[in-house]
Amino acid sequence: MANVRKNNAIALVDCNNFYASCERVVNPELYKRPVVVLSHNDGIIISRSNEVKALGVPMTAPLFQYRDLLERHNTAIISANHGLYYEFSHRVIDVLNDDIGANKLELYSIDEAFIDAGVPDKLPFLGRHIKNTIFEKTKIPVSVGIATTKTLAKLANKIAKKSAKADGVLDLYNSPHIDLALKKTAVGNIWGIGPRSAVKLNAVGIKTAYELKLSEPDRIRMHLNQFGSRTVLELNGIPCLSMEISERTNKSIAHTRTFGHPMTELDELREAVYYFTTRVLEKMRWNNLATKTVEVFANTDRFKPVPYYYKGKHTYHSVYHSDVTSEIYAWVTICLEKIYRPGMKYRKAGVVLTDLVSPDDVPYRLFDQRKFERQHHLGKLIDEVNYRYGRDVVRSASLKEKGGWQGKSEHRGNDSYHAIGRDVLGLGKTYSKSVRFL
Repeated sequence: MANVRKNNAIALVDCNNFYASCERVVNPELYKRPVVVLSHNDGIIISRSNEVKALGVPMTAPLFQYRDLLERHNTAIISANHGLYYEFSHRVIDVLNDDIGANKLELYSIDEAFIDAGVPDKLPFLGRHIKNTIFEKTKIPVSVGIATTKTLAKLANKIAKKSAKADGVLDLYNSPHIDLALKKTAVGNIWGIGPRSAVKLNAVGIKTAYELKLSEPDRIRMHLNQFGSRTVLELNGIPCLSMEISERTNKSIAHTRTFGHPMTELDELREAVYYFTTRVLEKMRWNNLATKTVEVFANTDRFKPVPYYYKGKHTYHSVYHSDVTSEIYAWVTICLEKIYRPGMKYRKAGVVLTDLVSPDDVPYRLFDQRKFERQHHLGKLIDEVNYRYGRDVVRSASLKEKGGWQGKSEHRGNDSYHAIGRDVLGLGKTYSKSVRFL
């Protein structure tokens, strides 16, 4: 953790309509059409282009409620491709690391990062430079909001997105226009003030962010909590939320999915969990890590609890670290057999890997060290082949390519649009063929 100096500015860089923007980069034809991206199983709208926002379609709206409206306006409806979005997220962060410095960044989410912008010197120029550099190198549009605190930087960023005059960059660092912006902002639109908190504040006559700024922190603590009182101080330009400089290290890696339809049989549940395990091991080996702790969970549908709601979870702790697929399959099987209950209709499952370390730091095994090393190198080789020629060209016999557990992705974009060209893979090998993250 690193605290921003008292007079340092904080900038928030936020990718605009991130998932929709990624889809447009890989398929330029989408620039001519409104775009929405759907959640897993194609149920909820999770990203909207500006044209869709202008139609009045809200975020997290069910697709079926707005399908007719979207189709009337020739909207491209696309199933989410999270591998693609994580790739572009890394590209944007790489640009910021190279341009600003990794010791100045706090990665807040897949599409947002706070920056310690330093002393207040030419801040609008810095914001414009960040916006233009990211677009030039990634084609992802971003907005930049600058202020004395994180809360005000969030507000500045939100205004920068919508204001034609700001054109994506707004500097509110000690600005005389802060109070005007706060008066035009409903209290529920302030970062950290959720819908329930907004109702409580409205009940005591606080309807705008400006009225919240003028409130006594102790009074707000009585109605909300400690964070609410800190928000008051942040709106007054007093930093309370420190910068937490991020390092892209993995503490855990997970792969979870909601099934295309409920499942009851152990065999088909095992097929799904093996598939999730294969995917999460790919991520782990890509980051040059090994694990010794595996958690498997499986849930029934909380909204249709047949015969009743059940959430099973079991963790396996190994003596040794490993990145060998067959070995970890065995750990996963133990977990799955512990949590499986006959007759349950499972709706969601997942695999989580923790206790991650670099293979270079893994201690030698008392037995079978040579066998482990051979399997370790074989796994790396299989990954290289699959990265080059396509997912699961070489795979374990236990892994089924398709299954009824797979979620709906009826609006997947053309595969050729989702080819990510990486010149250098994470294995030190250079390939001419692009890598598909589907």
